[in-house]
Amino acid sequence: MNVTLLTDKKTPTAMNPFSVTSNYYLGLLGLLLCLCGIPNSYAEEVESLDSIRLIAEDHALAQIDHSQFEDAVATAGSLDTRLQLKKCNIPLETFSTGTMNNTSRMTVGVRCSGLNPWTLYVPVTISALVNVVFTSRALTRGALLDAEDLEVQQVPLNKLPIGYLSDPSQVTNFELIRPLNVGAPITLSAVRPRNIVRQGQEVIIKAQIAGLQVRMTGQALKNGQSGDLIPVRNLRSGRTIEATILNKSTVSVNL
Repeated sequence: MNVTLLTDKKTPTAMNPFSVTSNYYLGLLGLLLCLCGIPNSYAEEVESLDSIRLIAEDHALAQIDHSQFEDAVATAGSLDTRLQLKKCNIPLETFSTGTMNNTSRMTVGVRCSGLNPWTLYVPVTISALVNVVFTSRALTRGALLDAEDLEVQQVPLNKLPIGYLSDPSQVTNFELIRPLNVGAPITLSAVRPRNIVRQGQEVIIKAQIAGLQVRMTGQALKNGQSGDLIPVRNLRSGRTIEATILNKSTVSVNL
């Protein structure tokens, strides 16, 4: 007798590879959509390095005397791109770390004093042109300077001579301490105010005595400029007194 056995088990069907692949990509797409919906809060909290450089440049330009510097431009140095400074919840502050003193380089501090404080020091380079007084011809030691001896040229800020002068009127009627060649810059170390009274020179001594004005002849014992107090010997009495220079031939004394 042939017996046929019946069973409830179903023959397993083969897995559809396309169905698995589709489910994988659908899941990945869903994950990407979720991530895209998350706000990028980290990027918003980072302070822009470009904005830091910009306010450092503005601060540097504000320190310049623009009446002396022409075509001034400030350029902040590059900052480490790895810096992740939290965005300040209040306006950034800037400050100088020293006196500029006509140098082309300075350091500007940028500071956040808000909830997440930080301080960054930014190097800044200044480029500008500055008026400088030069000799227009060769001059000897002791020469008395006048307008014909001087000319003004523009010099880059980073090439300024130490002690430079920017206006010829600053040294008019000054005398040279040492000789200078044509085209040499006039500096503070090269000039001095002219002595209008010389040591050994005879001068008139003006004195007020009991309401009367008395004039005497004296001899200057020291070089001096207008307004200086110098020792003067009275040639009649031989007495030495302190007198104030009034002009190139007269001194005054209170007796």
